[in-house]
Amino acid sequence: MLNQDTLNKLRKNYEKDKLNKIRHRVLNKVQLVDLIQDVDTKLSNEFSINIKTHSVTNQESSGRCWAFAALNILREKVIEKCYLDSFELSGSYIAFYDKLERFNILLERLISYKKEKRTLYDRYVSQLLENGMTDGGFFTQFANLVDKYGVVPKNVFPETFSSSNTYEINQILSRLLRKFYLELEESSNEEMLKTKYIEKAFTIITSIYGMPPEKFNFEYTSKDGKYHIDSNITPKEFYDKYIGLNLLDDYIEISSYQDDKIKYNHVYREEETSRISNRNDNVTLNLPPKEFESLILKQLKKNEPVYFYCSTTSKRIDGIWIDIMERYGEIFDLDLKLDRNSILKTNGITNCHCMIITGVNIIDNKITKWKIENSWGNKSGNQGYYIATNDWVKNYVHRIVINKKCLTPKQLEILEKNVIEIEKWDAKF
Repeated sequence: MLNQDTLNKLRKNYEKDKLNKIRHRVLNKVQLVDLIQDVDTKLSNEFSINIKTHSVTNQESSGRCWAFAALNILREKVIEKCYLDSFELSGSYIAFYDKLERFNILLERLISYKKEKRTLYDRYVSQLLENGMTDGGFFTQFANLVDKYGVVPKNVFPETFSSSNTYEINQILSRLLRKFYLELEESSNEEMLKTKYIEKAFTIITSIYGMPPEKFNFEYTSKDGKYHIDSNITPKEFYDKYIGLNLLDDYIEISSYQDDKIKYNHVYREEETSRISNRNDNVTLNLPPKEFESLILKQLKKNEPVYFYCSTTSKRIDGIWIDIMERYGEIFDLDLKLDRNSILKTNGITNCHCMIITGVNIIDNKITKWKIENSWGNKSGNQGYYIATNDWVKNYVHRIVINKKCLTPKQLEILEKNVIEIEKWDAKF
């Protein structure tokens, strides 16, 4: 019990340790993070495997990292094929259709909840309405959007103020979603009501993003000074001709987590992850940590970047991602270190950011650091690129996207097993 006697004992024990007074003198004046920087050990920007990529993009004040990370991989195909110095694909184009598709499927879920006689106090209903419309997403969501709508160059469908600053449109669409729910409770024609609200959402989204092109002219000048034009091409035709990757069939998400419900060497599908009607849910192959790391290395050695999910609850110092909690522990003489599995099990990290791994440094068969391409513009990190310690990758990178060509025969065999459905509440990975 936390009574006066307990408090007196705590005070007495604190005062016994002279280091506590020193800590207080220091921490009274400076930020904790200022005490954990290693001024004498800077990680260089040299890597034994270093995939050449181009200047970083900028998602601005939006939660589109999942789309930008994928677009940053795809644009390299266009740059190579067309012999360009630089090139960007439109993040706004993907976001337009993501907003529309996401709003549509949320309406569908609310209708299905009504048919299932779920009330406002049901966990699924309340969470959907609480979350509303957001920006966040994942690789399979991106792959489905590209498969359905294709892609376009950034200059064909450029950013607007609100496509780069999405707080307001998310608030508006969230309010529209809640109004739909209230009308749905009293409606006898759910589909007619849904059509009305889709029209409202389309008006809002198009007014903010613009009308996406059905066809466009792809014009560019290659590095040898030659002008090119591909006239009257659709976004799907552009994707097939200049990129051509089969993202849905040739790539698989890999996780590495185990507890009482989720086991290694199984395939899992989390419920209600679809953002497009009648499209594939997010499927994950769950593997042991060593295999997880091995697949990253194998793909990098094939000169292909690795798309990954991570937590940003750790810290970036001088352009370096580090496991900051271990460093904080040193200040207080405490052991705060946890591995990836333990952090996930205790809800210590979430899939809140997506980036791509473009390099790694290996010395004497030991990984010393990783190279990361972000989408926060060129003013952060080293011209937008970051270094990550191996400890940070082991603890905070907890989902990757791998080309199936990199999988072993045994891993491919696991993919043929029945997919295990899990509730969203249990999806720790």
